[in-house]
Amino acid sequence: MKKIILSVIFLLLAVNVKVTAQEGEKKYYHISGYTLTEYDSIIPYVHIILKNKNLATSSDIRGYYNFPVEGSDTLLFSALGYKLKTLRVSDLFHPDNSTRNIKLEQDTIQLRELVITPWQGNYERFKKAVLAYDPPETDMDRAYKNLAMMDMYTLLYNSPATPTTAFRNTMQGYNDKLYWAGQLPPVNITNPLAWAQFFKALKNGDFKRN
Repeated sequence: MKKIILSVIFLLLAVNVKVTAQEGEKKYYHISGYTLTEYDSIIPYVHIILKNKNLATSSDIRGYYNFPVEGSDTLLFSALGYKLKTLRVSDLFHPDNSTRNIKLEQDTIQLRELVITPWQGNYERFKKAVLAYDPPETDMDRAYKNLAMMDMYTLLYNSPATPTTAFRNTMQGYNDKLYWAGQLPPVNITNPLAWAQFFKALKNGDFKRN
């Protein structure tokens, strides 16, 4: 009789230990899917927050997400223009099927009325500025303005060198003479760059008589 009682006690203890071990065992999921609208349109870059772990990730440009979690994790899906969605992993996913598309509901945001006034709300200053503005009346006026700018560019391009530039060029010439003093200076006839410039000028017709 004592042996039977001891056997029953050991059996109960073994079952209790097994149940406790199963209860304490963590379940892991490798979840994946797409973040979509109510009409099955893709929502890219949805923020996915693991609330109980202070971790976060997001879906990619295709709305696809894929990462490991525990069964006790709580997920928060957040996207601009959509309502927040909170889900528990163990309630949504199954170990045999951990793929699930998450659909978010569109959220309507009511903004406060915004009144835009020009010139810091001073209507008189705005009125004077509008009346004083003299826009070009015809295409010819705009053409004259553009031609005036082109004339200015031409004058600047063909203007003589400034005193600073002239002084720099003169000093460069003196330095070259001092550098080659007592020896023959280089001859451009053996300089390939000079020949390239010559052929370019010849091709452009720079040596033709006017």
